[in-house]
Amino acid sequence: MNIMRLRRPHLTRKTLLVAGATTHSRSMVIAVAAASALAITACTGSVSGASSPAGNVSPVKGLAAVTPAGTKPVSSVVWATTRDVKSLDAIDSYGYPELTSVSLMCESLLRQAPDGSLEPGLATVAYLSPTTVEFTLRPGVKFWDGHSVTPADVVYSLDRTMNPKLGGLYSWVFNRVASIQVTGPARVTIKLKQPDYWLQGELSSMPGIIIEKSFAEKQGASYGTPAGSIMCTGAYMLKSFTPGVGVVAVRNPHYWNPAVHPLVDQITIKGVPQIATLTAGLLTGALQGYYVANGGLPTLDQLMNSGTVKVYQGPGWETEAFFVASLKGVLGSLDVRRALSLALNRQAVIKSVYHGTALLPRWLSNPGTFGYATSVFAKAYDGSPVLTQNFAEARKLVQQAGATGKTITIGTSAQLTDIAELTGAWQAAAQAIGLKVVLRSVSAQEWIEFFVDPKFRAGVDGFPGVYFGDYDAPEAMLAQAVLPGGAANYDNFSDPQITAVLEQARGTVDPDQRAALVAEAEKLTVQQLPWIPDVQPTNVLVLERGLTGAVASMAYVDAPWADRLGGTG
Repeated sequence: MNIMRLRRPHLTRKTLLVAGATTHSRSMVIAVAAASALAITACTGSVSGASSPAGNVSPVKGLAAVTPAGTKPVSSVVWATTRDVKSLDAIDSYGYPELTSVSLMCESLLRQAPDGSLEPGLATVAYLSPTTVEFTLRPGVKFWDGHSVTPADVVYSLDRTMNPKLGGLYSWVFNRVASIQVTGPARVTIKLKQPDYWLQGELSSMPGIIIEKSFAEKQGASYGTPAGSIMCTGAYMLKSFTPGVGVVAVRNPHYWNPAVHPLVDQITIKGVPQIATLTAGLLTGALQGYYVANGGLPTLDQLMNSGTVKVYQGPGWETEAFFVASLKGVLGSLDVRRALSLALNRQAVIKSVYHGTALLPRWLSNPGTFGYATSVFAKAYDGSPVLTQNFAEARKLVQQAGATGKTITIGTSAQLTDIAELTGAWQAAAQAIGLKVVLRSVSAQEWIEFFVDPKFRAGVDGFPGVYFGDYDAPEAMLAQAVLPGGAANYDNFSDPQITAVLEQARGTVDPDQRAALVAEAEKLTVQQLPWIPDVQPTNVLVLERGLTGAVASMAYVDAPWADRLGGTG
């Protein structure tokens, strides 16, 4: 489904499972597992896959943000994604295949480093005042066609992203922006309506991608489509975009940054939706790399034990959750939402769906998103309780709410195995504490509508899925879930205290103070549960043993991930 054609600019990077839906052969074991109170252990974020009790480890201990840099030239790499790429236009990049492709070739004003920190990208940034942000282009920055990047290109790119008439996904990012103007031969100045220290994070992701104005204007509606092309600045440049074949990028011999020396001549991004085909390709060497997405990979154990590939775990940004779609029914009761959270067997999900590559949650946001003020976030996070299972307390809360025997309706799709399995887990949890469950199952093609169409959600109390924010910070996702009008605030949840704390954080210049406010908002949110977090996956990278150098953290969705990719030894 092409979101741009639907003209839904409020839809952000929900990375719905349907956006990269795969056909799995995994059996429906979760529904049974979720009703069990057995203690299950699962391996967490260790590159080696060593087991340790779920939820009892440091959130980033043993996780690799990067793999060792490649040292040998490689002629060609085929990189798998969950499905074919639909668009190479950054303003329309919403799914894993699009993000993987655009971040390979295009660059943003600022850059998301693999460890989550912000770095200069095409420009450096300075806050001249709380409401004046100046970007200075780095010397020698050029597009693939040899033309220099100009401030006019920057203004055009950002204005284009801001324009909701183009149907892009990120116009809301600029809701505190008053103007964007050229203010010098290499300078662009953004004037703000009020202070916004979240904006720099957004401009290190898809909203900050810079394209060539003259090229894009000539392309018109064809820009970023298979019928057209793109013009960016990255170390890899587009060779071809053919549906059913893939996106082919080749090394840019005139890349502007002399510190980067790409070693791979050609990278093909290829959609491989069938798990059996994907696994066979990775084991035989037909496919050389893959970022695991969409609720885990059922053959991960097989790949981990293979001599053909190496599996890395890096910091993740995703949260798998039950999204509360209506606060007017049974789930309008906080006691019932808390009960449902207490009834879920998260360790079973970690073991059966993620093969150990996920964490028990403490907050809505994944601890892999602590990209700044790390020690502040880590201390607050470690001091927060793990969400665990407690049937006795859950049943008590349901009875206390007078909800025993009442019905919740769960949106699902039997055609999407991952979603069906997660639905089974939540269904079993609800039934175990005295609730009745009705499933509203839709086709795989319709599944996305639960996220984007309030009318489609009518009559549904909630639905399971995966979500992550635009950049490596907890507020990137949290704000979308809990602020009034947030893209993932599905029934106008509003808590004045949470809103006030987050709005204060957005305007706070000191990173540690900002982080402390966001941490406070996370703690308040997990008490209110506008979403009920399930588990928080690590980022899993599968790489042919003869290759190394790919980014292993989830920063790959925002920034170049193959600049250091090459052969080993």
